Amino acid sequence: MSKNNKVTPPEAIDEQSVDPIKKLSILPDAQPSKSTKDDIDQPSLDILSQNVPKISSEEAKAIINNIAKLPELDYQLARIDTAKFLNVTLNAFDKLVKNVKNELDENTQSLVVDTKPSSEPVLDIALIVSLIYQILEDHIACTDAVKVSATLWILMTWLVPASDVLPIAWINAPEKRCGKSTLLTLMSLLSKKSLSTSNITKSALYRCIEAYTPTLFIDEVDTFINDDKEMRGILNAGHSLEHSKVLRCVGDDNKPVAFNAYGAKAISGIGKIPGTLIDRSISLTLRRKMKNESKKRLRELPIDVTKTIQSQLARWSDDNMLAVKAAKPVLPPHINDRAQDNWEILLKIALVLGDDWLEQAYKACIEISGLESEEPSLNEQLLADIQTVFNLHGTDRLLSKNLLAGLCRDPEMIWSTLNHGKPITLRQIAKRLSGFKISSKDMRTRDLRGNEARGKGYDVRDFEDAFSRYLSHLL
Repeated sequence: MSKNNKVTPPEAIDEQSVDPIKKLSILPDAQPSKSTKDDIDQPSLDILSQNVPKISSEEAKAIINNIAKLPELDYQLARIDTAKFLNVTLNAFDKLVKNVKNELDENTQSLVVDTKPSSEPVLDIALIVSLIYQILEDHIACTDAVKVSATLWILMTWLVPASDVLPIAWINAPEKRCGKSTLLTLMSLLSKKSLSTSNITKSALYRCIEAYTPTLFIDEVDTFINDDKEMRGILNAGHSLEHSKVLRCVGDDNKPVAFNAYGAKAISGIGKIPGTLIDRSISLTLRRKMKNESKKRLRELPIDVTKTIQSQLARWSDDNMLAVKAAKPVLPPHINDRAQDNWEILLKIALVLGDDWLEQAYKACIEISGLESEEPSLNEQLLADIQTVFNLHGTDRLLSKNLLAGLCRDPEMIWSTLNHGKPITLRQIAKRLSGFKISSKDMRTRDLRGNEARGKGYDVRDFEDAFSRYLSHLL
C-alpha cells in the first residue's frame, strides 16, 4: 500500500466497497466490523484504505481458498497483507479462512480417511504382510505372482514419498466374473487414503489428486479410457514425479494453473487399454475360479481386520520411509527400462521386508514382465514379419509388391485383414516403416522366378538398425 494513500476509518467506507466480500458464499454475513479491535497493537492495521482496488467475489474466493490450505506459519505471515488486499478487517478475514478450513476438513473426511498410525511400533512386519497375502489368497483366483505384486503395491501406497515413480496397478481379466472388482475393493480397504469410483471426469481427477492426495481406485476403466485422450494424459502424468504437473486454465482470466497428478492409482477392466497406460502399469491378470475352487466372499472380511492392518502399515511406513527410499535392489537385467522403473519401488519394499519377500518379488517381476513383453506392438510385429519374408526369399532386396505378397501369404496373419477386412496396402506399410527411417527406393532385382525385375522395393540393409533395436527382445 502506498504511503501517500489517505486512510479512512471503517465507519466512512462506502458500502459498495465491501459488496464483493458480502457476496462470498463461504461466509454470506462477512463484512468489515464496526469495531476495529483486532489482535494486534498497531492502529494502522485495524483500519482499511479507501483506495484499495476492487476485486471480484470469485477472485476473493480463490485467494481465501488458497490461503486456507497454507501451513500455519505461512498463513500467519500472509494474513495481514492479504486482509489489506481484500479490504477486510483481520477479524473478518480470519473468520472467512476458518470457514473455508472447516469446509475443506468436512470435504476431506467425506472423500478420504487418513489412518491414524498405531501407537506401538510394528515389530513383525512380515506377519502383517503375510496376512495381506493370505487375504488375497482367500478371496481372489490368481497366480502367486499377482498376489505378491498386489501385496507389495498395497504397501507402496503408504510409501509414496519414497519413490519418484508409482506404477499403476492394472487389474484385468479375459472375461467377466473373474474378481476384478473384488480385488480392487480389497486393495482399497488396505491402502492409504483410498478413494474408489466407477467413473470420474478429467477435472475431478486432477483436482481430487491435488486436494486430497488419495490412492485412486477406478473400476470399469475400459468403458471410457480408450476414447478419452485427455484422461489418459492425466493418468500417464501421475506415473512419474518428474512429469506430474497438469496445466489447466482457470478463472475468468484463464490463468494457467499447475495441478499435481502424482499419486498411486489402481484401475480395472476387461480387454485392452492404451499402450501408454500398459507401459506405466503392472498387470494383475485374474482368472475365473473353477467349480471346485472355493473363495470367501468379501462381506466375510471383518472391517476391524482391515482397519488394524491399515493402522499398522501407517506406523511401519512412518518408521521405515527413509530405509525404503535408500534401498538399492538389483533390478532384473532382462526387462526393459520402463518395466525396471515400475518395479523398482516394489523391489525396494521387498528388500526392506527381507530375503524371502525379495526372492518372491523377483520371481513375480520376471513372470509378469515376461508376460507383458510377449505380445509385440503392431509395428514390431511388422518388422518381425518383414524379416521373415526376407529370410524366406533368401535375398537382400525385395520389390514392394513381393514384400506385400509375403506379408499376406497366410490368410490368418493380421496383414491379410488389417485394412478394414482387406489386406494392408503398400502405402500403409510405407507409413509404418517411416517411423523407423526406412523407405522404399528404385531398384533392380530378380522376381520370384529369377527373372530380372525393376521397381520400388526395400533393401534389407536399411532394416538392420531397426531389427537390432526393436526385435532383440523377441528372440
